[in-house]
Amino acid sequence: MAKKIIFRGDGNPNTGLGHLFRLFALIEMFKEEYEYVLVTNTSTLLAAIPKKYNIDIIPKKVSILDEADWLAEHYPPKKHILILDGYQFQSNYQKKIKNHSYKLVYIDDLAHEYMYADYVVNHSPHATIEQYRSEHYTKFALGTNYAILRPQFLKKPQAKREITIPSIALVCLGGADKNNFTYKFVLELLNIPQIQKINVVVGAAYNFSNIFELENKNDKVKVYKNLDGESLHTLMNTCNFAVAPTSTILLELISVNMYLVSGYYVDNQKMAYHELAKRNVFEGIGNINTYKFNFLKTHLLNIKSPVIRAQIKSQHNLIDGNQKCRFLDIMKNLS
Repeated sequence: MAKKIIFRGDGNPNTGLGHLFRLFALIEMFKEEYEYVLVTNTSTLLAAIPKKYNIDIIPKKVSILDEADWLAEHYPPKKHILILDGYQFQSNYQKKIKNHSYKLVYIDDLAHEYMYADYVVNHSPHATIEQYRSEHYTKFALGTNYAILRPQFLKKPQAKREITIPSIALVCLGGADKNNFTYKFVLELLNIPQIQKINVVVGAAYNFSNIFELENKNDKVKVYKNLDGESLHTLMNTCNFAVAPTSTILLELISVNMYLVSGYYVDNQKMAYHELAKRNVFEGIGNINTYKFNFLKTHLLNIKSPVIRAQIKSQHNLIDGNQKCRFLDIMKNLS
């Protein structure tokens, strides 16, 4: 009998939802092949978790130091594979998990910790084995060949999209966007005559009201909150231009193929930003924390079709559509 999978991660307005979203993508890849449970703690914004998912909540009294024992008591290691995504799962945590004889996969994008996991997954395009310190048995699944995307975004486009003028925009700055960059980019785009429509995607942890007030005042703006993968994929295919950070949402946009503008606002996005900028898959604006929100009008008015075609050509080969098969191979090796 195949082992069951424990997906362990948290997400809320303070920490963001990125760790949860990556686990959601893996759940979608594995749910037809494996029984699973998503284990989270009491700080997590439960509204962000799809209602159809099997979840278990760690009691508040269980500290991070005691989690490994709690997991082993409730989910026998011989019958489960554990997949972790979160910066709190440091070396000591991983070591305790391995001491309970779990097979362990750790989703990482920092390469700061000593790794005790059986597999380390880092889908950042810059990731290399040389960045890591690990046990002799640890194996690595690195780069966009292991892009953690929902199945809708792993369907490779049949042909490169033809875009002449960026006119229908999508703006997504993450599931929480605690700095409300979303609102500032929408205001900038409203000053560009060629932009006919601005589709705004926010997550369940987004807590600002001014974007919804703007939607009520302006017919160009449409706000979508907490979209599922299928709805987001459909929406992206109606757009020909997007603004997003260099996080998982950017890989999803790349898989659809459109003209992209991207930057970074936290450290774990910075190296991916520089690597993808070298590959010409987006127009870079650097650190969004210091961005002046005055670049897009001049840029979009002067953009030429050959530049757009070159960007989309660079995007086209980054996601090959075989990621699910590679992740299933990892699970088979651990079962």
